[in-house]
Amino acid sequence: MQPKSSPTRLWHWRTYAALGATCTALAAGTLMVVFEPFTARETVASTRGTATLTSIIAADTSKMSANEKVFLPVMEQLLAQGADPQFVKQLVNNANATFYEKLTKVNVALKPAPPSKTPPKGYDYAYNALALRKSEEFLTANDSLLSAAERRYNVAKEAITSIMWVETRFGDFLGNYHVPSVYLSFALVTQPEYLQKNKERLQAEFDGTEEEWAVIEKKIEEKSQRKASWAINELLALQTMYKANPKQVMDLRGSWAGAFGLSQFLPSSYLKLGVDGNHDGTINLFDVRDAAHSIGNYLSNAGWNKNKKSQHKAVYNYNHSDAYVNAVLGLAKRLTTAPVSTSKSLTSKAALETQRAE
Repeated sequence: MQPKSSPTRLWHWRTYAALGATCTALAAGTLMVVFEPFTARETVASTRGTATLTSIIAADTSKMSANEKVFLPVMEQLLAQGADPQFVKQLVNNANATFYEKLTKVNVALKPAPPSKTPPKGYDYAYNALALRKSEEFLTANDSLLSAAERRYNVAKEAITSIMWVETRFGDFLGNYHVPSVYLSFALVTQPEYLQKNKERLQAEFDGTEEEWAVIEKKIEEKSQRKASWAINELLALQTMYKANPKQVMDLRGSWAGAFGLSQFLPSSYLKLGVDGNHDGTINLFDVRDAAHSIGNYLSNAGWNKNKKSQHKAVYNYNHSDAYVNAVLGLAKRLTTAPVSTSKSLTSKAALETQRAE
């Protein structure tokens, strides 16, 4: 969608002051911003930058690009965290950059969820016959590379396969959101315009007391701050990726949550746990070999072992959802027990034997 802008939204004088910025109006339509260290709370990195906005964009607001006007607060925060000014400028002004306003929406629970005696369910496409058949075919077609990842990380190849099915259906559903724009949009969530919209929307659904609303309001503010800080850190991770492959980052597509590739990694996960599985000198999570090794590495680092508890914990670390864990491990178990192929390794069977026994 085409970004909107307004003087109120552009400058948010009070917000800048709260963040430590000194704003001085020079003349009609111009603004100088001297930005001191960004004091977002504990989740933002401590590195401090010295670059100013006027070093990369026009001081005259009429000469700024539409995206510069919209993402100005994010640009400031990135510069304050030590981001490279030219990277910030290219990030905002590249041809793919867009503002996803719906990503500024924040939800918090208005009432405690009632206890449930039934296991959480979701991801229906992981339980049907198609999921099993397609996963069996994928296992057979990629047995060599999946077995190599299994041996290297001691993670069942059925689990690696299951994650790739649940995440992207083996690449059929990779997402078409511009990943840098996802994080640029998330990072705006603390701006007064969106903070107020979220409060008004949730307050309209709330039927408690003023004291209870005050608690909810604080939760909205805290969650917004965490999300914005997280988004800034993911943008900084994208900068590191950009140094190795500028075009890949600027053209990167993925989910609405900013995950990409067959493994659906976040940029920070890519940097920490991505693996060059095919030894071509690059980590490309759209390549099945790199994705398989990266998933194996991720689960191994998250504590995957032969017992059910460790496997649940490792997959939960991948996606904090019990429904997701149940879907992934459920499909992996079906793949292990189904008479798919004689090429199944003993390692795979041993990795999930505890689940079958229980």
